[in-house]
Amino acid sequence: MVTERWYIILEASELPPDRPLGVTRLGERLVLWRHGGAVHATSDRCPHRGASLAMGKVQGGCVACPFHGFEFDGDGKCTRIPEYGANRKPPAAMRTRGYPLREAHGFLWLWWGVVPDTLPEIPWFAELDSSYVWHGFSDDWDTHYTRAVENQLDFTHLPFVHHNSIGRGLPQTLGVITESEGDRLKISYDPATYDAKGFFVELIAPNLWRNRLAPGIWAVAAFVPVEGNKTRLYLRFYQNHLRLPLFGWLMCYVANVVNRRILRQDKDVVLEQLPREVTHDIREVLVASDAPIAIWRRWLRTNGKMNVEEEAE
Repeated sequence: MVTERWYIILEASELPPDRPLGVTRLGERLVLWRHGGAVHATSDRCPHRGASLAMGKVQGGCVACPFHGFEFDGDGKCTRIPEYGANRKPPAAMRTRGYPLREAHGFLWLWWGVVPDTLPEIPWFAELDSSYVWHGFSDDWDTHYTRAVENQLDFTHLPFVHHNSIGRGLPQTLGVITESEGDRLKISYDPATYDAKGFFVELIAPNLWRNRLAPGIWAVAAFVPVEGNKTRLYLRFYQNHLRLPLFGWLMCYVANVVNRRILRQDKDVVLEQLPREVTHDIREVLVASDAPIAIWRRWLRTNGKMNVEEEAE
């Protein structure tokens, strides 16, 4: 996992108020909770006797262990041991690991890695503002998140995998143009091979992606690492043409009926790819149109550095 980055881990609506939620993300068992407008995340293990904090309850902004009532704040610090009474402080060693957690754009974002004095801003796409209406759904894939990301950086599979849907009529000879800056990777068709009329995809590494389908219409996806070769995809359809809440949402819902079918076509192929994880020593022979994948792999290999000059051979 590339460190020192924000990772989308959950739809914000999945975390109820004042009730702990246990989830596995980035290979770690976590407990999340929401209280008074703030969201928190710690390791889902009480350092006292190893109980699951997710089985406990939220008290005064802290999560209380179900075993002996020890309370922990969002930094993982123990703030109360009931048997100590009111005048005795818990020992400093009585703590679990805390993770910075933020809510933004309808997602929950967890900071993975060393925590700096000042955390970076949450990354997002500036065009997708409050004027858009969206609807989303999730889908679980039995493969590593790196494979799921790569599938969405691959343009030239469309005429084959999606020959009877979004790839219908596309030429099999397609060139791609790749641009990268920081953690962003943008891919579009080479107009010399196909006029895509503004179609492009963009990745904000490590796990946020979008696809411009038409003016004012976008598909957005988050590829959430769960554990091992397990990934949860959150896919959203955004549009700002029909803004009345109910009718706009209904339009997005209908669009996602089609998106589910398209995603199923991708899933059928990706889940049979071996190995299931993109490793530094993966043995695959890439071609010129795989330049976005080569850049993504370099980003993974170098812990977050992209270089558009490194392309497939």
